[in-house]
Amino acid sequence: MPDDAQTPWPRAVIFDLDGTLIDSAPDIARAVNRALIDYRIDIDAATARRFLGDGARKLVERVLAAHGIALDETTVERLTERFSACYRDEPCRDSVVFEGAAAALCALQARGVRLAVCTNKPRAIAERVIAALDLEPYLDVVIGAGQYALKPDPAPLFAALNALVCGAEEAVYVGDMAVDRQAGHAAGLPVLLAEFGYAAEPAAGLGADGVLEDWHKITDAIAALRVIGCFRD
Repeated sequence: MPDDAQTPWPRAVIFDLDGTLIDSAPDIARAVNRALIDYRIDIDAATARRFLGDGARKLVERVLAAHGIALDETTVERLTERFSACYRDEPCRDSVVFEGAAAALCALQARGVRLAVCTNKPRAIAERVIAALDLEPYLDVVIGAGQYALKPDPAPLFAALNALVCGAEEAVYVGDMAVDRQAGHAAGLPVLLAEFGYAAEPAAGLGADGVLEDWHKITDAIAALRVIGCFRD
């Protein structure tokens, strides 16, 4: 924990994207359905939310498994590439920013806090979605798939900290799933998990240092981390 209790903290906040800042499930579901049309798969946004969190390959594998479809590795890889192409074609038709998220980013930025996104979505697509949803002005750094190992590997979070010129003891990570808690703690960061995110289990049971009930409460949720001393070496 910082030695001076009066030192402004945190200097930076890193956010997951899908299920944390935005609800992208409708667009992801549509891309899945286009990619897997030959298998007569048709999922809705609510179903897509259950399968998200570990990158495109895991998403495709989980959807196929849920429909009792077993395929060889080469075919799964081909379908993953097809999904990625379908999603890249139209990544932000129905995605929305969670209510209060933009205002929270604006308030943090106004306090001089540096902000980043660290997502398992490919960086190029993440940047398009962020721009389309008018979140780009708030973010200093975007780290996405294709640059580093996927979360729960901490490498992308270390990259974000490096780009922010910030130590883990000066930052907070905000996500919504167990994979975010695992990556955040592996990087030495205190972790908040969004109660309104995509996790199948309640956020309070996923081992994070705090829970974000809604975006209007981000300041209090971060302050609580400092009060209880959720800092890692």
